Amino acid sequence: MMNFEEVSLAKSTIHTDLLLNNITAFKELLTGQTKFMAVIKANAYSHGAVPLARKMEEAAAANYFGVAQLSEALELRAAGIQTPILVFNSMRMENIAEAIQQNITMTVFSTEVAEKIVATAEKLDLIAKVHLKIDSGMARLGVTTFEEAWKVYEALTSPHVFIEGIYTHFADAYEQTTDSFTHEQFSRYQEILAQFETKGIAFELRHTCNTAATINFPEYHLDMVRVGLGLYGLNPTVGEARAIDLTPIETVQATVTHIKDFPAGESVGYNRTFFSEKPLRIATVAMGYADGLAKSLSNKGAFTYQGQQLPILGAVCMDQVMLDSSAVEAELAVGDLVTYFGNPAHQDLSVQEVADFADESEYDLLCRIGNRVERVYK
Repeated sequence: MMNFEEVSLAKSTIHTDLLLNNITAFKELLTGQTKFMAVIKANAYSHGAVPLARKMEEAAAANYFGVAQLSEALELRAAGIQTPILVFNSMRMENIAEAIQQNITMTVFSTEVAEKIVATAEKLDLIAKVHLKIDSGMARLGVTTFEEAWKVYEALTSPHVFIEGIYTHFADAYEQTTDSFTHEQFSRYQEILAQFETKGIAFELRHTCNTAATINFPEYHLDMVRVGLGLYGLNPTVGEARAIDLTPIETVQATVTHIKDFPAGESVGYNRTFFSEKPLRIATVAMGYADGLAKSLSNKGAFTYQGQQLPILGAVCMDQVMLDSSAVEAELAVGDLVTYFGNPAHQDLSVQEVADFADESEYDLLCRIGNRVERVYK
């Protein structure tokens, strides 16, 4: 009899060769001069930032890594990653020295932070590397006018500061249309760049494109693109699909821990939201919403086994879920793995399909996969 305590009951298999293939697919969209940033914030969308960064660094696949917070950048440096890293969020004053010492590029959009960076870099006698952030319409972070940008630039003026880049973030690049707000955002960004140019100021790295914009708006690639979701094999664009061949790199599976014959007319799960209309074969599976399984899939989602969908019965529990395994009664056994999402080429549900069932975002579903789910890298 299998001892479930000795093994992980749920696992995520991540195919790093497919990650590199996806990067190659994006680079085929770029000119030779455009650099590639791999966005690995939020633990690489829960895929594991350190192992993926190591794989990309070994393959010289990325010119830059992008993260949201300094702690994420420090984790990469502690793991020996030497590739340049940009932190997208604003820097806390007390963390600036460590960022400079670890050669981590900082996003700047306030004079207060700029002045602190200069003072700290001069005190340490080190070079601080920064990128200016322009808010062209996302309404999140950044300066909105050239006057604001110029004040920050002036505050950064020091032999100890390298103002390497200037960037913005598109809010709605998912569809390529002539009236897309992306065009307006790029125009606002370009106006600020043009005013810097009148003062004889140029930047080594101008960047605007996220995954969707990298696919839909090649004219805006500039000096670097920032690819996040696309790394992991998902295409966020809508409308007429552009030619890019991406493959999901992750398959999430969980173990069947119990199978039972179930009579008609009985309820399944919390709050008795499902009643059997006929006899069923129910498989209990060791994955629940604490592991990242969307609770909104209760009574409407499914797992797969050998290409066959096994519908979710009743409410998704914290640690377990019940499936109708009647269609695979002869094959499925305790100890077998069933698939939450994976590669459609293997007859798995894709994360996009699961997101549609759940009426939620594929970004959200990827990032939810919890720490109890073992990561296996191939």
